[in-house]
Amino acid sequence: MLAKLPPFDYCQPASLKEALALMGRFDGNVGLLAGGTDLLVAMKEQKPSHRLLLDIKRVPALTAVTTDNGRLCFGAAVTTRSIARSRLVRERIPLLSQALQVLGSMQIGNRATIGGNLCNASPAADSAPPLLVLDASVKLVGEKGERRLPLENFFLAPGKTVLKREILTEIQVPAAPAQGRGVFYKLGPRGAPEDICIVSVGLFAVPDAARMIWKEVRIALGAVAPTPIRARHAEEALRGQLIGGKSGADAARLAAAKDARPISDIRGSARYRSAMVRLLVERALEQVTREISGETTP
Repeated sequence: MLAKLPPFDYCQPASLKEALALMGRFDGNVGLLAGGTDLLVAMKEQKPSHRLLLDIKRVPALTAVTTDNGRLCFGAAVTTRSIARSRLVRERIPLLSQALQVLGSMQIGNRATIGGNLCNASPAADSAPPLLVLDASVKLVGEKGERRLPLENFFLAPGKTVLKREILTEIQVPAAPAQGRGVFYKLGPRGAPEDICIVSVGLFAVPDAARMIWKEVRIALGAVAPTPIRARHAEEALRGQLIGGKSGADAARLAAAKDARPISDIRGSARYRSAMVRLLVERALEQVTREISGETTP
């Protein structure tokens, strides 16, 4: 039997300014409602206790997808399904579209928002690894002004971010190099890709095609640390190395041994997660290598 929601007040502000004023009036004891796919479930489980729910779905500043000097900018209340289906996203950053297509069921994707998925701060958030390897940044707005920071610096711990009576209003993704190639792998329970992940890997690589070496490789891991993380040891091991050489296997081992810090839980053991990090990173590198090699073959 489903638990009941606790009592709360509800307001639907028409502007960001109004939303911030209400947050100040209620002394920060406010829940931000966009998709509600995480928030309402948590409230039924009596985890957060909010005096007020602010429904921000209709705040214009949070619902647009725009471009700015080559960057793609997503309002925090844009749904993950609409981003996954966006022609602009599929053409410019297909890696993000690929990841968001498996973020929950069709019903969840039609409600869940990109900002909510990040602000929930789950180590297993599907949107985090692709956005991390795409060098995304976030815009945070509070009554005292706004600030921007790399997404990598946004997460602090499971369920905790740097937000301080602020609203995440926008996610910005810089233009990716045309020669860059990316892939997202997600391992879910029972082979169900739309379920919460056991391990996920996002990879974006820029080759030096003339010399067939890795010019730049970014790797991000999900569900194997307190927050989504970049696999810096693995990345460093690949930079400047031959594409298709043994460096891929070496980097995958480093990602599992040096970068990942998994725990055991109901979805999988730490040992299993570590093994899957190694496997998925190696597979991701192999897939990108095949794409690059196919494009450079006469």
